[in-house]
Amino acid sequence: MDTEKLLKDIRDRIDELIDKAKDAGAEAREEMEDVIEDLKEQRDKLEDKLEDFKSKNEPKFEEAKFHIRKAAEELEQAVRKLFRKGPGAEEV
Repeated sequence: MDTEKLLKDIRDRIDELIDKAKDAGAEAREEMEDVIEDLKEQRDKLEDKLEDFKSKNEPKFEEAKFHIRKAAEELEQAVRKLFRKGPGAEEV
């Protein structure tokens, strides 16, 4: 499951709990509100970890894309050179 979709699902479920808590009795509502606050804290921590992961790994991903692009270009040149081999072949 996509992380963004999972976080949205968590937010939606917390909103559902908030709506249900409004209709609950005083004691049940208080208990639900405590649970909701705990869930919100956990959700916030998860979102923070996700953002931290993205920010730390994006430069690595961009660097990997650069190296992959470079390797693909070198491979393309090698293939061209291979097909040009023979009498009078030019170096690429």
